[in-house]
Amino acid sequence: MRTQGSWNRSRLWREMRWSLLLTAVAAAGCGLFATTAFAQGDDGVGDAGSCTLKNHVYTCNGAEFQAALQSAKTVAIEAHNADGVARNELTSFVTRKLGKTVTAEGSSADLIFLMIPIEPSGVISNADTDLGTLRIYSSTPDGARGRLLWAETLFGAQDLPWPMVVHGLISQFQSHFHIK
Repeated sequence: MRTQGSWNRSRLWREMRWSLLLTAVAAAGCGLFATTAFAQGDDGVGDAGSCTLKNHVYTCNGAEFQAALQSAKTVAIEAHNADGVARNELTSFVTRKLGKTVTAEGSSADLIFLMIPIEPSGVISNADTDLGTLRIYSSTPDGARGRLLWAETLFGAQDLPWPMVVHGLISQFQSHFHIK
């Protein structure tokens, strides 16, 4: 039998969970209008297709990417083998919002969408950090990644759950290209 006090604590906890969830979604949305993405690794200056890498930051040509996206008919989805969340969310987004066909694993596609988490630096801080990246590549004739056409990075609190990062990256990408 529940007492009045335990019912109030239970109700308070349910309301607090929703507040925390909404706060996490808002934190993920804070980076919606970023136009550059931090790279993992390379220190120098490089050219990876329509994206230029300088000082760990990719700057991509949005017009060139939009042309490639518009002409593409098929898309391959790449994520960590055990990452069903990213694979399912990307597949749903690509088919429903972009109207593209997702190819079977190992098949050739016009574009390759890669979503992966960015490994934390190991330094715990209160500042926002890179959480995950969505990279979109052209495809070579044998189905491998070709030129990097677009790079999106989500910044946020280190303890943001991966499903929220996936949702935030897709929302951020939609916002950049005004996809409804």
